Amino acid sequence: MSTHDVLIDVAAERLRQEGLKASGKFPATCADDIPAASKFAILVEEVGEVARAINDGDPEHMREELVQVAAVAVAWVEALSRVEP
Repeated sequence: MSTHDVLIDVAAERLRQEGLKASGKFPATCADDIPAASKFAILVEEVGEVARAINDGDPEHMREELVQVAAVAVAWVEALSRVEP
């Protein structure tokens, strides 16, 4: 799988996250104006899910969780990009 394909998966996950927020399942994403500590907690929770997939020996689930980690990081960068210096 190419980098381009992986980035498409990450972009699709970002859209999924926003959809979950719109449906009320998530109160916010890391792209929103929430404290950095809250964003960090969201990111670490996703990293914890990667650790669980590693411990379970489930590479497919690990990939899924890594895409979610990347999408959370992208959302946070989106928020930082909107902050005016």
